[in-house]
Amino acid sequence: MPEPPPPPEPAPAPAPAPEEPLTVALVANQRAGDLGPIDDLVRGLGLVEADFGAETTFIEATDPSTFETILRNLANQGTDIIAVTFPPMQEVVTLVAPDFPDTRWIHIFGFEGGIDNLVSIGFDYYKGTYLAGILAGALNTTGKVGFVGGVSIPPLNADYNAFVAAAQTKNSAITGEAAFADSFEDPAKGRELGAALYDGGVDIIMTDAAATDLGVIQAAEEKGGYVIGGSVNYFDSPNVIASVLLYWAEILHAQVEHAISDDYTPGYVGAGVAEGGVDLVVSPNFLESGPAEMVDIINATLGEVDAARSAIKDGSLEVPFNPEL
Repeated sequence: MPEPPPPPEPAPAPAPAPEEPLTVALVANQRAGDLGPIDDLVRGLGLVEADFGAETTFIEATDPSTFETILRNLANQGTDIIAVTFPPMQEVVTLVAPDFPDTRWIHIFGFEGGIDNLVSIGFDYYKGTYLAGILAGALNTTGKVGFVGGVSIPPLNADYNAFVAAAQTKNSAITGEAAFADSFEDPAKGRELGAALYDGGVDIIMTDAAATDLGVIQAAEEKGGYVIGGSVNYFDSPNVIASVLLYWAEILHAQVEHAISDDYTPGYVGAGVAEGGVDLVVSPNFLESGPAEMVDIINATLGEVDAARSAIKDGSLEVPFNPEL
């Protein structure tokens, strides 16, 4: 009797489907190329790609009429994490996020809690400008300090008021003058406003206007004035004393990591001076090459700045939030 044929070889098990990569989008309502917050956030997106193997998308959404369509399109495409920027995107992200519960949303410089898949990060920047005001007050020689902001809205008004209030702790006679460019992307307007402030007797200007800051720095170089800005990229200018930094890239990276963790918790997250998200940093170039008398004053004042920073962190110094001009 013939032997039965051997049983057929078992079919090989199908290869497991490759795991889909994490997808992360950053939607900014301002253009890149500002040497400030947007460029730093783009750098943070690169860190996300490198560290988490994410496929990343960056979109400049400068027309508010497109905000909702852009966000819905990204969510409909299955984007895992969508980060948006700044108060102008507050309304649309709180509208769209609940419609896409499987997407985790990050609002950088937002104020909203209570949405199950949204983390809003606030920075308390005014506490950083308070530290800057201590330095400006110590250095001031004209009795007048200035401020150039992008738009007069409550957070920026508070930044200005804290800056002047701190300068007045060094000399109660110091007065302040604020000017707003109505744009975070207009260096020409920043130059015009900065020049007018310097011509009017201001010696130090605090900037709070993203790419518009670049024009203020140009005016300082032309008029012999000084700037406390908002980016380490400004330190190449000999007229920039220091910057109040927001650690945009690191915050974006940390919040993406939080969004993919087992400990994900939506809600409002503070990232100000107390949490290490905002700080005053003196330009090392200015300390090395700035006017000797100014460098001496800075060095003599840094201990006071350090003490104020520590007091903000432990709660013993409450910087008033004053949103009125």
